[in-house]
Amino acid sequence: MIRPLVAMLAFAGTLLAVAPAAAHIDVLPREVVAEEPVEFTVRVPTEREVATTGVSVDFPDEVTVFSFKDPPPGWSVEPVRSDDGRIVGVEYRGGRIGVERFEDFSFLGTPFETGTTVWPSRQLYADGQVKPWTGPPEDPDAVPVETGPTDPGPAASVEVVAPGDEGSSAAVSSSGDDSSGAAIWLGVIAIVIAALAALGVGLLWSSRPARLPEDSE
Repeated sequence: MIRPLVAMLAFAGTLLAVAPAAAHIDVLPREVVAEEPVEFTVRVPTEREVATTGVSVDFPDEVTVFSFKDPPPGWSVEPVRSDDGRIVGVEYRGGRIGVERFEDFSFLGTPFETGTTVWPSRQLYADGQVKPWTGPPEDPDAVPVETGPTDPGPAASVEVVAPGDEGSSAAVSSSGDDSSGAAIWLGVIAIVIAALAALGVGLLWSSRPARLPEDSE
């Protein structure tokens, strides 16, 4: 009777292993069309047990950013400009992203070159440590690899395609599609945990010795 429980636990562990790991700083949508203005969203999750207090992003040369959305309450936005006045990045300061929370920061930009654009960023934590997301971008289908609190992690990337070459409407639609996949995984894991609990209760009752009625005198 123990073997089915072991098998179920192994299956649950497999699901947890293949479920998406904690997301890094990301730029959404992940696919855009060249020469078309688009709202980019920088999604910043707090992955440590310390709040996030600052975020800076470097814009790729292939994208012209020209307008910023008001940041969430408590945050300030400061465009970073080159010597010729071109906007080359942005800094968000003053707010807090708590443990196991995330925040979105948005702006408008126009990509003008096809290919992969890379968006290096840095994440400031309340303890003063800075996490640089400046490494090579990850493959979209790869399982995210966790690195140390100050070791470089993968930079976000966005694919710019020519007009008419869009991969799918989901790829260039709202960024909420990314969170729906995580919600599905959480639902599956919850179902597995509930099934394990029910199985455990069943095994407990089935393993209890039956009590025979006492003989009548």
